[in-house]
Amino acid sequence: MSKMYRGNLARTGEYDIKGISEFQKVLWKFTINDKISSTPALVRGCLYFGGHDGFIYSLNANDGTVKWKYETGYCSLSSPAYENDIIYIGCHDGALYALNAKNGSVVWKYQTSGHIDSSPAVDNGIVYFGSCYRSLYALNAENGKLIWEFKTNDGKDNGVWSSPAINGDRIYFGSMDHNVYALNKISGDLIWHFETGDMIHPTPAVANGIVYIGSEDGNLYALSEKDGSLEWKYKTNGMVSTPAVTKDAVYFGSHDYNVYALNAFDGSLKWKYATNGEIYGAPSVAGDIYVGSFDHNIYALDAINGSCKWKFKTGFYIVSTPVHGDGVIYIASRDNSIYALA
Repeated sequence: MSKMYRGNLARTGEYDIKGISEFQKVLWKFTINDKISSTPALVRGCLYFGGHDGFIYSLNANDGTVKWKYETGYCSLSSPAYENDIIYIGCHDGALYALNAKNGSVVWKYQTSGHIDSSPAVDNGIVYFGSCYRSLYALNAENGKLIWEFKTNDGKDNGVWSSPAINGDRIYFGSMDHNVYALNKISGDLIWHFETGDMIHPTPAVANGIVYIGSEDGNLYALSEKDGSLEWKYKTNGMVSTPAVTKDAVYFGSHDYNVYALNAFDGSLKWKYATNGEIYGAPSVAGDIYVGSFDHNIYALDAINGSCKWKFKTGFYIVSTPVHGDGVIYIASRDNSIYALA
């Protein structure tokens, strides 16, 4: 089960089940009329995701048949969060939608001033998400009423594409204004911020008392949860993806075509694996490391040494994160399809 983007509130991307170590077959393939960038949520045998075709979908995870779809009329790159039979997902019409998970009917929607690529997090009755109009929002999850709004620095490139990560009483996110922010999740008050060298699309992962986050400046940053001070950084030759973190390692991709594994505490290189394309989507960890590439492939890499155990080629770029069920891996591709692999 994966109720939200990256599998948990800390956005570590680590699953408590083992992924498939050998690829055997495609169980099913579901195709829409446009690209899919949204990472599905997997809950109680249902897959929920948004499409570029203007629909939010619910599929039967066993056979890929449609249970329901809801038309927003606008592209949705946001990945949904599930809580209490409600699906929360952002859209390019600037609205955050709360949909009934059983039938797709609208429970409520909240309108912002900019399109929403950020994937919501739901915690203790509050839903948190960013907007491309420089704000992070906290809404009442039951009725959509605004609790607080935090505005990032004013300017042209100031949107919040990053999805918020939560640990304890704090919420962390990156901004296109180059900053990583830590806020009190109840009040929205600023605790600290750290400025990187460029815009931040990726989502932070929080573990080991550290906030791990990538930037368009090519660095993966490890920041102290306490005060935002720099613990270490690792330089690549391209924009860095959202990382996955385990107790001792951090895994991420770069637009320099490589997947990296670093020591989570000092940033030293454990291994790297070269694909044939840029890596935008975040890896997931389910025993092995699973990640998609712009070379159209999903890769299963050994977590210890980075060797490739198997790969599967789709019809176009992969920017979403692989999601794991019992003996099945689900992957969305920009060839307009979702694949269930076993």
